[in-house]
This record gives sequence, C-alpha cells and structure tokens, in this order.
Amino acid sequence: MTEVKDKELAKEIEEILEDNRQMPERVNARLNLQLADCSREEGFTEFAFDVEEWCLNPYNGVHGGIICTLFDTGLGIGAVAITQKMVSTTDISVSYLRPMNGRRYIIRAEYTQVGRRMVRSTGKAIDAETGVVCATSMASFVLTESRKKGLQV
Repeated sequence: MTEVKDKELAKEIEEILEDNRQMPERVNARLNLQLADCSREEGFTEFAFDVEEWCLNPYNGVHGGIICTLFDTGLGIGAVAITQKMVSTTDISVSYLRPMNGRRYIIRAEYTQVGRRMVRSTGKAIDAETGVVCATSMASFVLTESRKKGLQV
C-alpha cells in the first residue's frame, strides 16, 4: 500500500477489511478490495480492485453486477469508517460508460453529504493503467447502530 493521506481513517478501513477477510466465502472478502488512499477531511476513499476470473462476463469484461457490487461495497466501507456507524444501502445507481476489460481498477468514493442519519456518495471506477473512467455511481446509505469490532459491512 502506498502512503495514504489520512492514517487514522486508513486504520479504521483496514480493520473493516480485516473483518471481511474473516469470512472468505462472502462477497465482501471475495472482492479482495485493497485500500489505496483516503482522507476524512477531503471526504474520499480509494480502493484497488484486481480483476479475477470469477468476476468476468462472457465477453471477458467485469460483469455489471460485480461493478455495482464494487461500488456498494467500496462506498459502504468508507461510510462505515467515516461515521463509525453500520450502514445499509438505501439506493444505488450505476452508469456503465465503457467496458471494464482491464486487470486493475481504482474504486474512488467521494462523500458528498455525511449527516446524522444518511450518507450520500458518488463513485468512479477508474482503469488503473489508463486512467479512464469506466463507470460512475451514486449511492445513499442510512446509518444504523454504532460499529462494533467484528461486524460486517
């Protein structure tokens, strides 16, 4: 992992990722997201995603359902870390701009509104090699109970 902007937030995110790894058969662990960068002050998180065979559609691109899941999971993990509350997705939309035929992507989330009850965010799936934005997302999350160690996103 390269140097992140916000070490405190990075620690929170790494704890969530480690919790996910404790259940390897579940989707959050299967995605194997890796923290790339984050900043609570600037309101963003970035995760690296390495494409695996099981993620591909018949045309050798990342399946659209996996792309939506990447946004839901990546944006959601950041929302949990930033708020220290568990979250539940209330809505998510994805715009598929270009086929995701590359091998590595950066899933960037920007938190546009963090309130007492809701978090709103936007996301981009960026080809790590070319810098091309392949998909975008908007998602909202409702805050639930306080995060306790060991709970899943």
